[in-house]
Amino acid sequence: MYHQLSRVTGRLVASTHLQTPLFPVAPVALQRVDAPAIQYNTTHMSTVADACPAPGKSKLIPGTNTPYARMSEKVIQRQKQFQKEDDVPVFLKGGPIDGILYRLTLALCIVGLVGVGQTIYSHAVPKK
Repeated sequence: MYHQLSRVTGRLVASTHLQTPLFPVAPVALQRVDAPAIQYNTTHMSTVADACPAPGKSKLIPGTNTPYARMSEKVIQRQKQFQKEDDVPVFLKGGPIDGILYRLTLALCIVGLVGVGQTIYSHAVPKK
């Protein structure tokens, strides 16, 4: 026996329709719809060089005549420090604190691996 929702009470009632197994989905052929073409709006796309204009130039906020606020000198100096080509990995360019944090992370990873190996060994070899 099939059931359906009553339109009056909103409760389940016994169905008398032959098409009930398909209710509420009727076998209707799917309509073929073509996907919309992707349009690349190059006026709103920018590169990193466009986002940080040269000194003296000011870019406007899109849709307004208001220029972006100038970045602080500290941010500009940090960008130069991290973008300098000096064969130092970027995760160590922050100074001695970065080196300490890097070595601490490596030590904790090694301790974790030793702990995993010890756990596997203790489960694999029974105690006598």
